Amino acid sequence: MGKLIPGQQGMRLSPDHPKGLGGWLVLVQIGLYLTLFRTILTIFQFFTSTFGSETWDTLTTPGGVDYHTLWRPTLLLEVIANIVIVLLVAYLLILLYNKKSVFPRWLIFFYLGNLLVLIVDAVLLSNIPSSDEWVSGNRIQDIARTLLTCLIWITYVLRSKRVRNTFVE
Repeated sequence: MGKLIPGQQGMRLSPDHPKGLGGWLVLVQIGLYLTLFRTILTIFQFFTSTFGSETWDTLTTPGGVDYHTLWRPTLLLEVIANIVIVLLVAYLLILLYNKKSVFPRWLIFFYLGNLLVLIVDAVLLSNIPSSDEWVSGNRIQDIARTLLTCLIWITYVLRSKRVRNTFVE
C-alpha cells in the first residue's frame, strides 16, 4: 500500500511502487543519448556535404539540372529540425536527471514532433522529382519505425507507475 512520510504540507502516502531512473527508463535514457549523438553527426554531415560543397547551389539555384523550388525549404527544414532535436534532447536529459514532473509531457511532445517533422519532410521530398537521387533511405520505413516508437514509448510514459512515481518535482 505504501508508507506515510512527513512533508511540508502534512503527511503524505509514498507508494511502494518502483521509482527512480531504473527499469525501462534506462532504455529511454539510452535512446535520448543515441538520438543526441546521431543528430549531431547528421548535422555535421549535412553541413559538410550540402552547405560545404556545390550540392546546395546545384539544388537551389534556378536553372540548374536538379533545381526545384522545394529544395531550399526542405533542406532548411531538415537542418533546423535537427538543431531543434539536439536542443530538445539536451533539455529532456536535464529534466530527466532532475526528475521534473514536466518530463513525461515533454518526452511525448518530442516523440510526436519527430513524427510530424518526418511526415512533413517526406511529403516535401515526394514532391521533388529528383529527390531519390539525392536522398537515401526509405521514407515510409522511417515513418513506420518512428510511429512504432511513438506508440511504444508514449504508452509506456502514460501508463508506467515508475514514471508516475519518479517525476513528481
